[in-house]
Amino acid sequence: MGKLIVISGPSGAGKGTVVNELLKIYEKKKDKVHLSVSATTRLPREGEVDGVNYYFIKESEFIDKLKCNEFLEYNMYGTGKYYGTLKSHVFEYLQNGYDVILEIDINGYKQVLSNYEEAIGIFVSPPSLKELEARLRNRGTETEENIKKRLETAKVEMENKEIYPHIVINKNNKSQKAAKEIYKIIKKSK
Repeated sequence: MGKLIVISGPSGAGKGTVVNELLKIYEKKKDKVHLSVSATTRLPREGEVDGVNYYFIKESEFIDKLKCNEFLEYNMYGTGKYYGTLKSHVFEYLQNGYDVILEIDINGYKQVLSNYEEAIGIFVSPPSLKELEARLRNRGTETEENIKKRLETAKVEMENKEIYPHIVINKNNKSQKAAKEIYKIIKKSK
C-alpha cells in the first residue's frame, strides 16, 4: 500500500516546483509515485487534456458525486467552479503500491484527514511573508490587487500551518533541497 502525501503552501512558496523536483527524485529512485489529478467543473483551457490536467465534468455530475461521498476533498473557488479529488482515483493508485501526491490547500487537507487519517501532511513555506511578497512581485504576472489577495490568503495559511506535522521551508527557492527533505519525510513514515 502506498502513502498519501498532501503538500500545501501559499501561492509563491514554490510548492509546484518542489513537487516537480520530488517527482524527479521518485523517478531516479525508481519508486512508484502518482501526482493526483483533480476533477473540476470549469472548462478546459487551451492545451489541457481531460484525465491529464484535470477530469473535466459537468456541475450536475460533480454534485451527484458529492452526494455519494466520492471526494476525498473538494472546494468551490471564487470563480464559482468546483474542484475536488476523487477517492476512487487516489485509492486505486494507493492499493497498487504508489505513493500519491495531492497538491491542495489547507481546507482540502483538513477534509482529507477526516477521510483518511494516514495522510502525510507537508506544508511548504517561504522563509517569511516579506520573501513571499518579493517572489510574487518578481513573477511579473500578477496585478497589484491579486498580489494583495494572495498575501492576505498566505498570511492566514501561514498562521495555520501548525496543523501539518511537517513544515518544509523553501529557502531562496532551493526547490531541490526542499524536495529531498520531503522525500526523507515520506520514507521515514513507511
